[in-house]
This record gives sequence, structure tokens and C-alpha cells, in this order.
Amino acid sequence: MVHHVLARERFENTRAAIRRLDDVHLAIMLEGEDWKPQQLHVHAPGTSDPTASRAIYRADNLADIMQALHAEERELTDYIGVTLRLLENVRKGLGDKYANVLEARYIDGWQWDRITDEYDIKRPYGHYLIDVACDWIDSIGIQACLRGEYDV
Repeated sequence: MVHHVLARERFENTRAAIRRLDDVHLAIMLEGEDWKPQQLHVHAPGTSDPTASRAIYRADNLADIMQALHAEERELTDYIGVTLRLLENVRKGLGDKYANVLEARYIDGWQWDRITDEYDIKRPYGHYLIDVACDWIDSIGIQACLRGEYDV
């Protein structure tokens, strides 16, 4: 069975990707200092201190760590970019109010209090705008919406 990503899931995944991208940018800026390898415990031979083991591992593998971080950065940036294109088509197809609330909630990560204050709307109406936009995207299909295959 093929799993079709629905619009709300796409926006939630994008929010998670943005948070992860922030972590990746920090790790790149710190040259992998905050990067944690996939395995939970990495011990260099002859060391019992986990901090020392991690430092030795980092020093020995810095080039690979940085390469992995940059690859993840590109992948996350591409994923987020596709969602931003989708959001622009929501703006073209439904209008600014739908796109603005989606963007504030999922791209900017605003809490509902800020959204309702910024756009002078009630929270239920904000949920309604998101629901309508996601239903609209789902009725068209994400790929078709990305290609601009919808009636305005």
C-alpha cells in the first residue's frame, strides 16, 4: 500500500525539518562540536571518560562529520523549499489569509496567541483557515498543487 502524504502532515514535517535545520546550522557553526554520532556510546581505545572519547572520535572523524552535516543541510533546505513553493500556490489559489496563517504556524513556528494577535483573528478561525487550506491541497494533491494545476 502506498502512503500518500497529506498536506497537514507535510506542514508538520516541515516544522520538524526547520527545527532540525537550526540544530544542523549550529553544529556546522561549531564545526561538529555538538554533533552526536548515531551510536549512543563511542569510546576510543584506552579512555573511560565519555567526553574524552567523544572529543577523540570528533577529531578523528571531523571531515566525515562535516560532510554529513552539509549533506543533511542540503536535504533539509530542499524539503523546506518545496513546502515554501506549496505555500506560495496556496497564496495564489486561496489567498493571503490562508497562506499567512499556515506560514506563521508551520514555517515561523508561532504559537496561537501570536497568530491571533498578529492577524486579529480568533483561534478557531485560525484553525478553520488551516483546515480549509489543507483540505484544498489534499483535494488537488500535493504534487498537482506544486505544479500549479488548480483553478483559481
